[in-house]
Amino acid sequence: MKVVHPICAGIDIHKKSFTVAIATTKKDGTYSTKVKTFSTMQKGITQGRLWIIENKCYTVALESTGKYWIPVYDRFEDFFDLTLANPRFTKTFPGNKTDRRDAKWLSELHRIGLVAKSFIPPRDIRELRELTRYRFKLIKMRSSEKNRAHNSLIISNIMLSSVATDIFGKSGMNIIEALIAGTELDEQALSTLVCGKLRSKIPDLLEALDGTLSQLHKDKIRIILDNFISLSEKIAKLELLILEKVKPHQQIIDLLCSIPGIKSTAAIGIIAEIGVDMSAFYSDKHLCSWAGVSPQNYQSAGKRKNVPAKSGNGYLTSMLVQCANAAVKEANSWLTNRFESIQARRGRRKAIIATCRSMLTAIYHIISTKEPYREPQKTSYISASKEKKLIAQLQSLGYKVEKLAS
Repeated sequence: MKVVHPICAGIDIHKKSFTVAIATTKKDGTYSTKVKTFSTMQKGITQGRLWIIENKCYTVALESTGKYWIPVYDRFEDFFDLTLANPRFTKTFPGNKTDRRDAKWLSELHRIGLVAKSFIPPRDIRELRELTRYRFKLIKMRSSEKNRAHNSLIISNIMLSSVATDIFGKSGMNIIEALIAGTELDEQALSTLVCGKLRSKIPDLLEALDGTLSQLHKDKIRIILDNFISLSEKIAKLELLILEKVKPHQQIIDLLCSIPGIKSTAAIGIIAEIGVDMSAFYSDKHLCSWAGVSPQNYQSAGKRKNVPAKSGNGYLTSMLVQCANAAVKEANSWLTNRFESIQARRGRRKAIIATCRSMLTAIYHIISTKEPYREPQKTSYISASKEKKLIAQLQSLGYKVEKLAS
């Protein structure tokens, strides 16, 4: 096979050490390999970098093993042309598996250009991604605390959620605090605790709160509320850090917010996952495939079979699904019409994923061209199968249908 990288290195990384194999191609087409193991401590990473440079190697492929590849990648990034390899696509033959053999195999594959490059955004986007993903996890933790408090109230036969839309709003929190304190809640007491539209539901609240909150559940809910408040404060601090980090990309955020269903928080999350340089992807189809919103190809014996969408970036897909669910609620938009058309034939789940793909395609072109979202022109195209169905319906009603010459 054609040699793409005459001198290249493959790195097999583990928790305590990483093994480097340097493949050097000779004039007659054969190659020799040098292998050496280094510690993953700061000193060992520096020694490994210097050893690779001494061998006049500046093209390196490393395997993405857990989180252990990140320190090596960060300290090699400014010195080498790095290729992060997915272990799923670089597996060697079974049997006689060693770290040295894995590193040599990776260098051999990279030498002939068979190591696909994983998408790694620039350092500033990686730092933003770390913050947004942490925020995502804290929000999930906060939601879990909400569910625990909700369950404790239901077990105690306090059906606050049946009357109040959000039991963690201002009125709901006042009522829960009063329940924990053991305050007797009558009509007069509730009138001072609740506000807004909930005032008109005080008789319903009295009935919903006619339960018994044991001391065990009072103590449990108090701990849950402390965690809830603490997590909310941490999320607020994290959002300030995110807003500071994303200031250079404010123009792109405003452009992405022109898409139906996408607001500022979602736009920031999307930028954190895909970056602002679309040249990293060959096309909008490549981006959709990488994100996991494209169907897989599965063809055998000349027949194409239905398969689920491929797994991709879970954080991005989750965010797009939320945006798509919001976008399809807007009346008479192109995305809504497309969603309803697919939903009638394939079901809601597939229609939402198809809407995610349409939105991600728009995102690709908006970031590439720096132009706001424009609603596609509506077409009056009717497929041949739908045309037959419409004609059959008219004929069943007694109408005679004749097609005019165009």
